[in-house]
Amino acid sequence: MKKTILTITLATLGALVLVMPTLAATTVSFSPASIKVAPGKSFNISVTVNPQGMNNYAEKVVLNYPADTLEVKSFSLGNAWIALTQPDYDLVDNANGVLIKTAGYPAGISSSAVFGTVSFYAKKAGSGTITIGSNSLAFEVSSQSALSGTPVSFSINAPKVTVPKPGAKQNPVIAPALTEPAQPTNEQQPVTQQQSTPSTPLVAAVGGIFTLGTGSTWVGILVGLLILIIIAYLIYTLIQRKKQKFGKM
Repeated sequence: MKKTILTITLATLGALVLVMPTLAATTVSFSPASIKVAPGKSFNISVTVNPQGMNNYAEKVVLNYPADTLEVKSFSLGNAWIALTQPDYDLVDNANGVLIKTAGYPAGISSSAVFGTVSFYAKKAGSGTITIGSNSLAFEVSSQSALSGTPVSFSINAPKVTVPKPGAKQNPVIAPALTEPAQPTNEQQPVTQQQSTPSTPLVAAVGGIFTLGTGSTWVGILVGLLILIIIAYLIYTLIQRKKQKFGKM
């Protein structure tokens, strides 16, 4: 019985020893965790590593992305990281959709730290994920372990344009009509008083004589006075002649 208990205890301890490195594996997280963008636009993703208590001195981060819809424009390391630019440790391959960046942390890290920022360009409409490559590694003092993390989902959609359905009736735009002033009816027509003006040829002829064709009123008055004087003189002359004639008889 004691041997059975001892065997179970040793097996349990061995399993815990094997599981602990897995539980303490360094993880990678992205911010934001999902992307929605229009074609022709760029967006940034922050990459953070978390050793979860284990001392890490370097990280090799490999990102896989669909090359037909995304393109890496740039990558910038976080503070205090020193880039490693050796072959197979530093690569931007937009033809195959692979980004590899490796950097060391001289003092080492045991908690969450920003590794860097990736700038992507959305080439066309589509959707997919950005994943951690299988070659991603965390380097401890005397060993190394694989990195793991949750992929980033993205959606590239063109802005929606509302198009009227065929046959749909559209309300016509009616321009305001120009209103014309109302014409007065026979009953509303204003009555205009006609002034009676002399229109006989005789009056016109007399007026022309008195004004001597000048159309001036003063000339007509003077001519009229002159005619009256002449008539009075003629009458006076006739009266005087009759008196002289009757006196001789």
